[in-house]
Amino acid sequence: MQKKNIFKALAAAMLMPAMLLTTACSSEDDLVNNEPTAKKGYALPVTVNVTRQGDDAGTRATFDGSKLNFSADDKLFVNGNDNSVGGAGQFAGTLTWQSGGTFSGTIYTQNDAYSTYDALLTAASSAKATLLPNGYEGYGFLTVSGEGYSATLATVATKAFATTKAAGVEQLSLEQASAYSDGFALAPQCAILNFTISGLEAGEKTVTLNVTPPIGDDYTVTGSVTPTSGVATFAVGVPVGANIKDAEYNLTVGSSNLTLPSSTTFAAGKIYNIARNAIPGALIGQFSVSDTKKVYFSKGNLQATYNGSAWTWAFAANQWSYIGNAAANNAINGNKSVSKNGTVDLFGWSTSTTYLGIHNSRDDGDYSGDFVDWGSHADVTAGIGSGWCTLSKDEWLYLFNTRFASTVGGTENGRYAKAKVKDVQGVILFPDTYTHPDGVTASTGVNATDDTGWNGNNYSSADWTKMEKNGAVFLPAAGYRDEADVDWVGDDGYYWSSSANGDEDAHYVYFAESDDLPEVTYTSRYCGHSVRLVRPVQ
Repeated sequence: MQKKNIFKALAAAMLMPAMLLTTACSSEDDLVNNEPTAKKGYALPVTVNVTRQGDDAGTRATFDGSKLNFSADDKLFVNGNDNSVGGAGQFAGTLTWQSGGTFSGTIYTQNDAYSTYDALLTAASSAKATLLPNGYEGYGFLTVSGEGYSATLATVATKAFATTKAAGVEQLSLEQASAYSDGFALAPQCAILNFTISGLEAGEKTVTLNVTPPIGDDYTVTGSVTPTSGVATFAVGVPVGANIKDAEYNLTVGSSNLTLPSSTTFAAGKIYNIARNAIPGALIGQFSVSDTKKVYFSKGNLQATYNGSAWTWAFAANQWSYIGNAAANNAINGNKSVSKNGTVDLFGWSTSTTYLGIHNSRDDGDYSGDFVDWGSHADVTAGIGSGWCTLSKDEWLYLFNTRFASTVGGTENGRYAKAKVKDVQGVILFPDTYTHPDGVTASTGVNATDDTGWNGNNYSSADWTKMEKNGAVFLPAAGYRDEADVDWVGDDGYYWSSSANGDEDAHYVYFAESDDLPEVTYTSRYCGHSVRLVRPVQ
């Protein structure tokens, strides 16, 4: 596999022997700075207005409700061919966004056939433009034959990297004060991948992305980013028709290895928003749980599985998943003991005297002592990794009542709502920053403190996939356990906190269809409740 640093030259094997490589987005003069100007072509100053065509919001990264916005130092790399008799031949150039709504720069032509760009673009039989958002790099090629001037300008598919997200990529067209006889369109040559990677530690990180182009060998795009509050945003331009390479760990950010789907074939003029958390098992949304602390939630409730000789720990596969009476929740019969093998997810409060709450005793003395966080216990971290913890009572209250969050369903600081997800009843938590996905019904009953029921919001698994990618968390109403009896499964939710209430009780958060939200109260430590762990944002 070839490896190409996008801040350096492309491999010479891709060029004809006489080709000279230049960079197309730092300065228009870069296209001709390797040979005397007299041998390189003819400069044609250009100022054009660029408009976005179509109303497919899916192609937009940022959209203010009426138009897609360009920003300072965005560039268009234009190239094409006028093969008419006495025409300009091959042409290319870089145009830079200017205040007032124009792109300006210089287009270089093979032949001195026209005195205005209007005439050139009107006569051109083909033309394309690659949008290079501020910070990108693009590549242009110039060939020169033996003696004298006989140059051809050409481009290869652009590969690019930026330390910020692209402002927008979409189908582009040129619009002039003097109308063209037939109109003129510039076809984009690349797709832009916008990445948001959460869960990163501080400090600059090297990024590599493995790409499979439509033609030629696989290659690696490289660059570097510096996360802010644990989050790195960056963009990569890839050739039209390319895929992410079908391989394990096809994206790395620092020491974090991520595997992205390889099935998407990237289309021209489209922007693809890709969000991942570098922490295994962590969701992407950030939630404030105090004035100074933010957390990521785990991808599902905590589960423990017994195989007859040992316990193993993991997160549920989906946020809506819970065990109920389907396995061994009602088979717990003693400290670290079950009457039949299986998976449990309703635990008594965890102390040093009772193994992580896997106990059906009603004796308060069996649950005495200080709290032992599931997220810090060696047996648990062997399955889910280190760094996880349980929210305190005050953190649950801050999460539901105090934090400043996004407007959701018309409610400012939209923090939670009762809902059904894949017909499972529970509570949605909206992150501090959240955008409700297009095509998904807006949430109602947001922050409702009355007895708003489950049916106000009903989301399919496809709906939820979109909401989850935007940071939403779902807590299923998984019921509770009292000794070997499991009740209210699918109706009520009970989630432990790390906060004791005296020697015999502990605090938990509770929700039900007919009760107000939120309710953080306390109960006997022997009750079996759900556990949803969190990971502090670094």
